Amino acid sequence: MRPLWRLAIAALLTAGAGAGPSGCGGAAIAPAPPPLRPKARPAPPRPVARQRTDCDPIAPTDGPSPLTYDERSVEEAENLASQGSDLLQQSAQSEGQEGEQQLEQSVHRFITALLADPYNVNATYNLAAAYARIGRGQCAINLLARLVPMRRLPSLASRVEEKLDRLLGRKDYKGRLDPDFFDLRDDPRFRDLVKNF
Repeated sequence: MRPLWRLAIAALLTAGAGAGPSGCGGAAIAPAPPPLRPKARPAPPRPVARQRTDCDPIAPTDGPSPLTYDERSVEEAENLASQGSDLLQQSAQSEGQEGEQQLEQSVHRFITALLADPYNVNATYNLAAAYARIGRGQCAINLLARLVPMRRLPSLASRVEEKLDRLLGRKDYKGRLDPDFFDLRDDPRFRDLVKNF
């Protein structure tokens, strides 16, 4: 004789086998519950550190739109450009972080001067020199290219020629090239521009 508990299990097994997919008593089998953990979301992409880029090339005819004399702040621009020139010279003699700060301040003064007067030759040339020193060659070349149309203006021609003489070591500079542009001397873009001078 079989134990009672074995008979109960056998009865359940035969009843379940005959019921098929509907389960016990004809009720439908419920689907499996969803997993307890939600699917992992992909991690958001890490922000890429913005790299310092150089300027886009421009044609010598590109540049700021012409301003009338009354719209320009000529005296203010000249003062800012003069302050920037002093800081640029000091930065060449200073070392480390102090020199970098002076160079950064000079760039700020030159940009502000050009906002006040886009025709300021001193600020244009010296900003090009500052950019050349920090390795932003295309920015320096763009600014030097702005001197080409300024050269045609009678009121600016002599000042532009003086800066170009300094750049190329002509006349009073007796072959001494501007040291701020030494790193650009072998750049083909710089060589092509200098042909226009």
